Amino acid sequence: MIKSEYRQMRALVLFDLPCVEKEDISSYNKFLKNLKKLGFYMLQYSVYTKFMINESEFERIHKKIIQIIPNKGNIIIIKLTEKQYSDMVYISGEKNRYDSIVGNNNVVMFGGE
Repeated sequence: MIKSEYRQMRALVLFDLPCVEKEDISSYNKFLKNLKKLGFYMLQYSVYTKFMINESEFERIHKKIIQIIPNKGNIIIIKLTEKQYSDMVYISGEKNRYDSIVGNNNVVMFGGE
């Protein structure tokens, strides 16, 4: 059974965090580290994305993001269907390399036979 592009989804996390004081930089680095641990990867600066198979996974990840947010700055989470995400138009630059290689595959094998 092929999973519908309308049920699969992406979470986009957009953030603007201060990096002026030493503790701000520490909070920023900790947030990024935890975001990556949750499986997010950089789409472009201050925009990270993660593929999710359904709404319940989105809700679980959403709750985890709330637990790791720093005290300062702005963080936005946008939920898109996989179809909406795949319809994204690149006006300038190239498609994210990770998206080109992995896409919405949960498992990707490199090399070997």
